[in-house]
Amino acid sequence: MCMKRTLGAACALVWLAGCPGKQITLVRLVAAPAKPESCELQFLQLPASQLEPASDHEYELLGHIVLGDTGKQDPLDEKNRNAVRPHACQMGGEAVTVLQQATNSAGSSIDYGVVRKRGTPPAAPSKF
Repeated sequence: MCMKRTLGAACALVWLAGCPGKQITLVRLVAAPAKPESCELQFLQLPASQLEPASDHEYELLGHIVLGDTGKQDPLDEKNRNAVRPHACQMGGEAVTVLQQATNSAGSSIDYGVVRKRGTPPAAPSKF
């Protein structure tokens, strides 16, 4: 499995030009304490406008998980949920929302937004 880090729409392009089979691309935006890989994770329907950094909405966006694969994918399919869960938990997520889906002749990609409720304490700074 190829792991590449990039931002925004480039995530889908990385997958389209990348390795065959399911691809997972991670983009962290906010440092948050990791949770166990099998943490409880809700799948919510949230509009992107509610995830803007300066908003006063309930959730903040911690990062993105982009799944790329051949054929059309169902974002709520159990195998996709199972692929997303450990990464979202590692990012400190409390929930996941589908931000974007794209399908073309090469396959499809799903951009999951990893979120947590605003006001959750940030990760402690690490020494280096």
